[in-house]
Amino acid sequence: MAHQSDEPRSPEGCGDPDRLRQRIVGEAARGVTGGSDARRAVFRAARRVAGEWVSADRLPDAGEIRADVHRRLDATESLAHLTGDRFDAIAAVVAVLATVRQNPERHPEGDALEHSLQVFALVQEERPYDEELLTAALVHDVGLVIDRRDPVVAGVEAIGDLVTPRTRWLVESLPAAVAYAEGSLGHRARKRLEAHPDFLDVCLLADADRRGRQKGYPAPTLTDAVALLRALEADAAGDTGDADHERGW
Repeated sequence: MAHQSDEPRSPEGCGDPDRLRQRIVGEAARGVTGGSDARRAVFRAARRVAGEWVSADRLPDAGEIRADVHRRLDATESLAHLTGDRFDAIAAVVAVLATVRQNPERHPEGDALEHSLQVFALVQEERPYDEELLTAALVHDVGLVIDRRDPVVAGVEAIGDLVTPRTRWLVESLPAAVAYAEGSLGHRARKRLEAHPDFLDVCLLADADRRGRQKGYPAPTLTDAVALLRALEADAAGDTGDADHERGW
């Protein structure tokens, strides 16, 4: 049997380490948006790009992968702003959740997009005219596309200025509201949450997040959900315009 060297082999056809690294970053970013965690996506991407083993010092880290995913989302957002309104960008980001697989025992409803649409529907039953809360329901899981280890921070960064400060707070505070409902939130954090003016709304969001895991639940399509949000914003803008007209503004 021929002796197999322990020395790392240089991938054939990939003499430029920077070019190889960038190709792996791009392939891994596509894997992350397809539902893989960053570390696993890197190893899979390296095998696909190089066709053989790649030494650890030539592999990108998770931060580089997240940065490339953000770049892709930013490009999608910029394109949407050129071709439509902010809801086009929100729809483009949320649509990727269809590629995020979930534990079937905890999420019998299916992928993360189906879960988000169910949460949206459950919130709509209670707050049909609250565009900001409904938007939070729709986007609350977008961070799963970028970083499953810290999806809330990744999600808030991804949605950026596409949503209002109130919607961002609802998304950021959802884990605390879940812990509050479970009785595991610390005393000081519980008091801070209870004192916030949107306390009841984030608790409603947490309850919808818990219940939005039903197989076959009649949730709307993403197109219908986004159309509703757009209509609510238009109605709010019209109401504001009428009020301003009455005041002579």
